[in-house]
Amino acid sequence: MNKLLNKLNTTFNERKNSFYFLGILIIVVISLVILKKSVWEEPIKAEILTHIAKTHMKNSNFTFALFGDTIQTFYDIPEELPGDSIEFLGLKNILENSKLKNTVAGKSCNYLAGICYYNLALNESDENIKSEYFSQAISNFDNFKSKNKAFNSRVKENIGDVFAELNQPETALDYYKKSLKIINHSSNKNTSSKLFLLKKAAQMAKLTNNQGLALKYYKEIKKDFSDSRSIKDIDKFINELSSTEK
Repeated sequence: MNKLLNKLNTTFNERKNSFYFLGILIIVVISLVILKKSVWEEPIKAEILTHIAKTHMKNSNFTFALFGDTIQTFYDIPEELPGDSIEFLGLKNILENSKLKNTVAGKSCNYLAGICYYNLALNESDENIKSEYFSQAISNFDNFKSKNKAFNSRVKENIGDVFAELNQPETALDYYKKSLKIINHSSNKNTSSKLFLLKKAAQMAKLTNNQGLALKYYKEIKKDFSDSRSIKDIDKFINELSSTEK
């Protein structure tokens, strides 16, 4: 027995460098597998899940998009990807998963969730639930971060829309102003989205008795969007406000 142990000990000492190398190699392989999973599988998974959420949103199924469908939880995966199906439990579930929410697709989920909560609030008859949905919408919009100026402008506008629905025109106007400021510093200023934003800002300005600011916005609409069919009543608004300014 002692001879066997001595032989094993001698063999280990002679080949310990090989054993160390083999151990390190195994660790490296395992690390690469884990890294591959985090770099490739999670982003792809998040992209598929957000696509499912967007499909629900496109069909106005905002509850399913947020919380998942209690009946159909598994969805087919595109043929070009491995696997047969994937479980979708809603945008809320993605945002609760630290790995998924930090992927490129996952980072858009706060914005998508904000849109869902906003639309659910619009269709909710219970005032307490409606208020909670609006609050959640604001929270999700606030938590959305983007380097895209157009997207940031849209988020500010969305928050303004929420406060407009909450009958808080001053706060809504503040967010519309922030949205306009971002647009005015971008290369593509005079877009159709800016036209409708100016209209909403003008309406909030009127509600806060800031007639001069409302007039400024309407004149800007007439100047920059003279060819648009959406400004057919603009002269009427300008004349009404001009008469009150005198």
